This record gives sequence, C-alpha cells and structure tokens, in this order.
Amino acid sequence: MIDRRTSDPRTGNRPGRFRAGIFSHAGTAAVLSFPALLHCFVQEAVAQETVSITGRIVDVVTGEPIPGVAVEIAPRAFGLQPGFQLETDSEGQFLVPNIEVGEYRLELTHPLYNPEVGDFDVVRDGPFVTTMNPVGDANSELLTGIVGVLTDAETNRFLSGAAVRSGDGQTGTLTDTRGMFLLENLVPGQHVLEFSMLGYTPRADTVRVSGGRVTNVRVSLSVDPVALDPIDVSVERRETKLQAVGFYDRRHAGFGKFIDRQQIEDRGPAEVSDLFTGMPGVEVFPDPFNGIEKYVVLRHGRLHIPTANYYDRCFPRVYIDGLLTGHGGDDPTRMDQILVPGAIAGIEVYVSTAGLPPQYQGRGAQCGVILVWTRVTASRR
Repeated sequence: MIDRRTSDPRTGNRPGRFRAGIFSHAGTAAVLSFPALLHCFVQEAVAQETVSITGRIVDVVTGEPIPGVAVEIAPRAFGLQPGFQLETDSEGQFLVPNIEVGEYRLELTHPLYNPEVGDFDVVRDGPFVTTMNPVGDANSELLTGIVGVLTDAETNRFLSGAAVRSGDGQTGTLTDTRGMFLLENLVPGQHVLEFSMLGYTPRADTVRVSGGRVTNVRVSLSVDPVALDPIDVSVERRETKLQAVGFYDRRHAGFGKFIDRQQIEDRGPAEVSDLFTGMPGVEVFPDPFNGIEKYVVLRHGRLHIPTANYYDRCFPRVYIDGLLTGHGGDDPTRMDQILVPGAIAGIEVYVSTAGLPPQYQGRGAQCGVILVWTRVTASRR
C-alpha cells in the first residue's frame, strides 16, 4: 500500500513532512527515483547514532532487480565517517550494517545502465528501493517502416485486399478492411512500392524511409490508366511496443485520447499526472487531505455517481501493460507514485466504453479506463 503521510479524516493520522514514495503491500520498502532526493524512512523519530540499512536496485521499466551494481555511499558533510563501496547481489540488494545517521550521497554504476547520483538522508533502520535506467540505442525501440492507406481515386473508398510489395520483392502485405497496410523493419533509404488490385491499374512509387521513423503514405488507385496525384507522405515516430499492442490502430480509429512517447518528451512532465492537465474530459484532482497528491478523474467520474469515499469522485480503472493496477471506483490510483514519465511509451484514455478494447470493458469501467504502456528497452529485449 502507499504511505502518503497525510491526514485521513477517518483515522485522524497526523500528516508527515515528506512524501515517502511507493511502499510494498507489506509497507516496508519505498521506491524513489533520481534525481529527486532519496529519503530513507524520513519521519519524526529520535535518530539513532548508528543504524543498518538495506538497499535494492531495480530496472525502472521492468522492475526486475539488477545484480552487479557498484554502490558508493559517501557523507555529504566533511568530517563524517568514511564512505562505503559495495555491490548488489543476485537479488539486486546491498547491506550497510553500521552507518551513522546523517546526510549522504549515493552513486550507482553498472555497464548496462545509466549512472545515477542522488542525495538521501539516513534516519533509522530499514530497507529502501531505487531505480536505474537501461542504456540502449534510442532507435532500437522505434519502428522503421511504412504505414499507409490505399483508396479509390474517384470515390475515395478504402480498398481492401490490395497487394502492396517492395520493389525488391523482399517485403509484401495486403491492405485490411480500412485500406491500411504496414511494411516494417525496412532498411533506411529509398524504397519502390508497388500497388496492385484486380480491376485497377497497377501503380509504383518511390518512398524514402528514415531510421527510427515511420513514413505515412496515402495512395490512390484508378480503374483507368490516367495520371494520378503524387502520394501524400508524412513521417512520425512509432514505438515497436505500441505498434504490437494495437495503440496506433486504435488511435487511427478515432476513439479515446492518446499520448505517445514523442508527446511525453516534448512536454517534459515532472510527474505522470502532469500529462493529463488540459486534456478535454479529464480532471486532475488534488487530494484535499494531501496537497502533494493528485488523481486523474474522467468525465463520468465527475458526475453524481454514489461513492463510498470522501472524495465525492468516481475514479477510472488503470491498466499497466494490460494488467489491472487500479480498480477505480472508490479507490484512486496514485499514478505519480507507481510510474515515472521516463518509463512510459504511451497512454490511452477512455472516458466511456466507446472504442475501448473488449478485454477492458465490463464491470468497473463505468467511470472510464486508462491504459498505460511502458517502454521496451534494448538491453532487456
């Protein structure tokens, strides 16, 4: 569960001074990400002279433990005890059995991950968890290829079942019921595309493909051999994982609201909830009992739906990589606590069940559904 250190009108608990992070169901370990300050169990307590702490390092995307991380802990103030140099075990853990209470700097290095440096305060005994970002070629996560739509030149009707082939004959496919086609894993450079369908004049055009980018084309065929307009070409960035889960197909269908990786990087949000600010039909609702906590509420959740909570809101269900993470309804999902913007590939928001994939419909979706897809990294793939 999440320890928000906040005043609860049902229990009267006294609020703390810091947000401690994400806690496990046992309430024992907090996940904190760089470059934010790492607070090891900061609370109003009498500090001991020396304490024992256990750290655990995990992959920011997969959550898997990282063995072999070089850990260096050094005091921030001159004159304190010497620093510690350790290495995480097979479970991604390290132990400091005798460390003085105080302010320290934590440095993490691993050949497959970006180095991390951050400050943290040691106050009492206990464990903590922090994350590292994998190193990898940014383009390795991106789809390189051509996505297009084939239509009738006169009626603008989608052409289904048309053949689309590359000029070298190495790649080919058929258009679907919406006239769409995808040629992926193409080598960057010039490609000749050939289009053919029974009853139409064949056509061939040259399209340039850029590495780590998808080229969008709109092509038309004519019954008669007449001069046709050049194909429309645009370029976009597509994540391989989002392509695999149908993110772009659903976005093309026009239902829901979508945030892709490029939009996330362009906005540079401090927290995940910042991505929903200003989105039509979406409210970023601040917790009235904890000023640093924010929840996402969709249009139906703002209606007068009877709820058992004291927020007077009905919260959406949240799925991460297809797994139910937040049940919604009376229980808000604290996305700022369980996700960081750098780990997200894309987000889908459905204020109603219209356009929502069937596997996410049904009971519990009356207040909307949010689908979050995390990134695939080269080192893990």
